[in-house]
Amino acid sequence: MHWVSQDRKTERKLSFEHFSRQSHRIATYLQDKLGVKAGEKMLVVLPRVPEWWEIATAAFRSGIVLCPATTLLVDKDIEYRIYRSAATVFVGDSVSVQKVLRVRKNCPSLKHIIQVGDRSPKDVIHFNTALSSIDQNATYTSPKPAVAEAALIYFTSGTTGNPKMVQHNHISYPLAHTITGKHWLRLKPGQLYWNLSEQGWAKAAWSFFGAWNCGAGLFVHDDREAFNARQTLEVLHSYPITTFCAPPTAYRQLVLGEMRAVLEQKKPKALVHCSGAGEPLNAEVIRLFKESSGLEICDGYGQTETVLVCGNFEGWEIRPGSMGRPSPGVPLCVVDGDGKECADGDEGDIALRVDLSGVGGFFGVFDGYLGEHGELDRRLRDSGDNRWKWYLTGDRATRDKDGYFWFVGRSDDVINSSGYRIGPFEVESTLKQHPAVVESAVVSSPEESRGEVVKAFIVLTREAVGEDHDRLAK
Repeated sequence: MHWVSQDRKTERKLSFEHFSRQSHRIATYLQDKLGVKAGEKMLVVLPRVPEWWEIATAAFRSGIVLCPATTLLVDKDIEYRIYRSAATVFVGDSVSVQKVLRVRKNCPSLKHIIQVGDRSPKDVIHFNTALSSIDQNATYTSPKPAVAEAALIYFTSGTTGNPKMVQHNHISYPLAHTITGKHWLRLKPGQLYWNLSEQGWAKAAWSFFGAWNCGAGLFVHDDREAFNARQTLEVLHSYPITTFCAPPTAYRQLVLGEMRAVLEQKKPKALVHCSGAGEPLNAEVIRLFKESSGLEICDGYGQTETVLVCGNFEGWEIRPGSMGRPSPGVPLCVVDGDGKECADGDEGDIALRVDLSGVGGFFGVFDGYLGEHGELDRRLRDSGDNRWKWYLTGDRATRDKDGYFWFVGRSDDVINSSGYRIGPFEVESTLKQHPAVVESAVVSSPEESRGEVVKAFIVLTREAVGEDHDRLAK
């Protein structure tokens, strides 16, 4: 790991040996000093500090179930996650610990609060002080967790209701993300990978496991502010980052106005590969970024519930606007309402074939949504074959004759207007070709005669604000 502080005045370069040693010490402390057992849940809300990865690795080593959460959470959000997961341990910085203390009375399962960084308040364990009681060469000797046991839980929000608990085992994320790192990120030993996502989001786990499984290093900038395009380019110009991943929203800001000129005039120091995920990537952004930097953005598709299941891989043509082709070994299909595979060009649900035998097939799918009583539900759908079922991602797409997937939209977002099915992504992609548009969001709006019509919300560029809006609309 190449870690850089927020003001970029402090750097740390940490080896795999460092994280191995620290994880042994932390796992020993959690078991021997606090009595935390395998299978217990640990909620972690930390900024981008090396201790997050040390603690996460210790959890996987010892069988404690890691529950990462974003620093954006407020008190009631943290309370819900502790209560819902029955977490016995909370780890945070001074900010998140204060949030927990305000709701602790409503969290009966919580036994230990650990604070990383600043001096901790009363009844809160100070991480560095506690760890000083553990020998530098301590070895965690308890049995390793079984591969099928729970490893981590992410909270993910749907269109309605409270966040759902997405459970992964020690294969479905930690190991299966080798696909993500090797084939999509194209990582190798000695390379340095920078992902903009904060650790509370599953995309950060894609980076964590994808990079380390391939022997590559993680670049971490402890930035706690909103995304800043100029600062991002400065970081790419200053450090030997070979691989970069950002959401399309960030790439759009990098190719607009003066930022595009900066990108054209001063190329990133060591960058050789770029990828995008988190939302559909528009063809226009790919074109502008390549013109400015000389690099193509390789779009990829997956979910909190899966590893990367579709992407643009080395040796295949990038077709701008396409999600790419199925990842190696991934049984990805487009199916109709009866669970039958769609013909080329026909719209359907994006689906993964899940082997029910548990002894073969694709392992990069979650265990299921964890219910209030410990039950797991993957919401699988019958396929007509009792050996396997479909996992539907909730997204819709078409597949062309060459096997490329083309995103249409969320299953519950597709707009039906006068009998025509309209994908919001297609409309958004067209809007973003206009030089005055920074961002757009397309939704359905009720209309008496047509059932639904398309409504677009648009953010203009700084240069366009104040100009004649009627002319821009044309």
